[in-house]
Amino acid sequence: MVKYTIKQIADLAGVTSRTLRYYDQIGLLPPTELGDNGYRYYTHESLLQLQQILFFRELDVPLNEIGMIMHHPDFNLEAALLEHKARLQKQSRRLDTLIDTIERTIANLQGDRKMEEVEYFEGFDQSQYEEEVRQRWGETRQYAESRKKWASYSKQEKEAIKAEGGRITTAMVGENPDAAPDDPQVQQAIGEYFSYLNKYFYSCDIEFLRGLADMWEADPRFAVNYERIRPGGAAFVRDAVHIYCDRNE
Repeated sequence: MVKYTIKQIADLAGVTSRTLRYYDQIGLLPPTELGDNGYRYYTHESLLQLQQILFFRELDVPLNEIGMIMHHPDFNLEAALLEHKARLQKQSRRLDTLIDTIERTIANLQGDRKMEEVEYFEGFDQSQYEEEVRQRWGETRQYAESRKKWASYSKQEKEAIKAEGGRITTAMVGENPDAAPDDPQVQQAIGEYFSYLNKYFYSCDIEFLRGLADMWEADPRFAVNYERIRPGGAAFVRDAVHIYCDRNE
């Protein structure tokens, strides 16, 4: 039986020895054998287990959940690999769509083509942030109301709502590159977005809208939605929303 030292298995997998020691510490990947000298030794089975851990990590599964899955009596390696394959293929298709969105956006910026508003957001999956939003805001009235409303829409309605949101977002960032945050057209777009939230998602007041704008600018994952339309777009929208809120308190 081939044995691997902790350094050998770390080098094979491209992880650090420290990571493997931590996996041992939490019971996720204990060594197959401990030598008299205290060295950790691993086997080919350990390689397959580590591969599983890394697949799960690629899919953003927390370590404690990985342990529960892999140590469950019904865990089946082949079935797990097929599931990883299906999920990664789905992720690959989404990434291909995002790459295409980037290429079309660049072509649009260079004047080689004209993009429809909804095209700016093709490939994005905001559902991946849902749990984080729930943890950050808790089960707020807005969060619960938004989930309930969104679930009530048909697929066609959801697509139409997304398209409308894309159009308003573009207008909020300022279709005129020389526009200022207090530009009347920008302020009109902020007002439209305020109504859009109240109509399709949840009852939103002025202070909640102000907090949203701060989050859009502070969190790069949200900021990118505005930066791709205009450099500095997230800060621009935050300032525009603050002006709107100051005027409508």
